[in-house]
Amino acid sequence: MGTLAWLTLALGLLAAYPVARFAARGWRFQAGSTVRVVVIGQVVGLAFIIAWCLFAPRADLGGIGWFAIALASVAIPLALGDALQSAGRLRVLSIALTALIGLTGVAAGALTVAPTLATATVAGKAVPVTEQTLTNGAQLTVHIPPTASGFSARDAHLFVPPGWLRDPSSTRPVVEMMMGQPGNPTLGATLDALHGIGGERLDDAPFILVVDQLGNIKANPPCSDTSAGKLDTYLSKDVPAWIRGNLPVSGDRANWAIAGYSHGGECAAYLGAKHPGIWANVVSISGPDKPGEHRPNYTRDTYYGGSQATYAATWPENILAATHYSQPTRAIFVTGALDTHFRPQVEATATAAEKAGWKVTYWVVPDSTHTQALEPGLKTAYNQLIGVWVASGAVAAQADRLLCTADQNARACGLTQAGSVAGTVTIVDLSVLAVFLGAQLLLFFRRGRRLRADVDAA
Repeated sequence: MGTLAWLTLALGLLAAYPVARFAARGWRFQAGSTVRVVVIGQVVGLAFIIAWCLFAPRADLGGIGWFAIALASVAIPLALGDALQSAGRLRVLSIALTALIGLTGVAAGALTVAPTLATATVAGKAVPVTEQTLTNGAQLTVHIPPTASGFSARDAHLFVPPGWLRDPSSTRPVVEMMMGQPGNPTLGATLDALHGIGGERLDDAPFILVVDQLGNIKANPPCSDTSAGKLDTYLSKDVPAWIRGNLPVSGDRANWAIAGYSHGGECAAYLGAKHPGIWANVVSISGPDKPGEHRPNYTRDTYYGGSQATYAATWPENILAATHYSQPTRAIFVTGALDTHFRPQVEATATAAEKAGWKVTYWVVPDSTHTQALEPGLKTAYNQLIGVWVASGAVAAQADRLLCTADQNARACGLTQAGSVAGTVTIVDLSVLAVFLGAQLLLFFRRGRRLRADVDAA
């Protein structure tokens, strides 16, 4: 439940005492003006709810938030009516309490609630909360300091999922993603894939951080620590440390994934195999089976001092064969059917992962080349991972939004919620007034009988 809902719930509870006084006074027929105040107050409250849905970017409060607002919109007018109807010290007390409630609401709304409606802060940056970002998410450029590695990486790019913007108090899974060589750490392929699997999956998406494992567009360093840079340290220490310190992500390894395409796919398989304590999910799309596979002798001599054993120890297949994995790991390997060069390498790594005890999905994309396998591979990977995370509760499925269907956006959901709350408040008000007027009518007839009895006795 959001800040506004907690605030209004608190205000409603503060008004409990005046509400009780109103009920008692109503029973004694002395609350005519109070009833009018309540009716006017309800109209104002319902107008506020409608205005909220029309103009607030995050119209969907979810949970019991709207009903907390409804409670306050019922209780506060009763408190005002009590203030009008009270006398002497009780009048002063009620007016003071009502004024305190009103001032608290205005101050808290101005200082706390209003800013959170317009922006959400992530990675130290304010992300605007608009219909656009609530539909498509947001993109940020972030710098990750190479504290432990000293690796000179270009800025990374972060995808902020729209579902998280709707509830910035929550956490999300996270994917550390790497593109191919030559290439840039951009979000283009990621966004195409997420939009390709539908709005519901987009809402439920994790934070996706596309990092630079190359250093520059023409570089082709191995993912291990070599003379080309401590890339392993950067990707397995610096980047995860930055994620933990700057993103609202789950700390459970089951909700962390390492992913990559081509050069990045080999890096993902290598890092997932070597550091199983960090990532429980690995995605490798069109990934080679070893660093520098097109020039293995050059790679061995340049980066591993000419030692074949040292070089071979960095191949994902060999790491998988030599390591005992006590924790479950899920892996998704994708390659193109027309990619005759890399398809056998991807298949070999996938086979080694399966032999190591990983839960493996291996898919050959029909009629696809090396590059053409990227988008369908990412679609398959994100569709599978998001489904697992929703099922495990790591992501609260948008279908669970109060009263809303999965395909409704924030504004449509907010209008649905507001309509339900408006109807509920109206029914409650009419019921209370009906009981009040019915009691008044019964007591009127009772008083009439007493008067007639007194007349007859006289």
